[in-house]
Amino acid sequence: MTFEHDHFTMSYHQARDYGIDYREFEKVDRLPDGIPLIAIAGVWGDYSNIRCLFMDADGNGYMRNIRKSGDQGYFLTEVEGCAKELKVGQLVMVATDSVQPV
Repeated sequence: MTFEHDHFTMSYHQARDYGIDYREFEKVDRLPDGIPLIAIAGVWGDYSNIRCLFMDADGNGYMRNIRKSGDQGYFLTEVEGCAKELKVGQLVMVATDSVQPV
């Protein structure tokens, strides 16, 4: 899968310019377990949240809304790290309680 953009985080307007609409992604409280996902983009909401967008091999999109949490920043539990550090095209797969490398 190729992308026109090279930065994971972007503004709503930048996402729109790339044809990315976070409203087309299913909003989830946790990324699905056992399904390899590709990181698409992190679209800024306001200064306290980022909408992390992922897609599976079947084209199903998932949006995980992350709020800033003090010193941890935008911590995404499923990938055990800061959402701002995700890379476009990065593969992740969430296991029941941990992340499995893909």
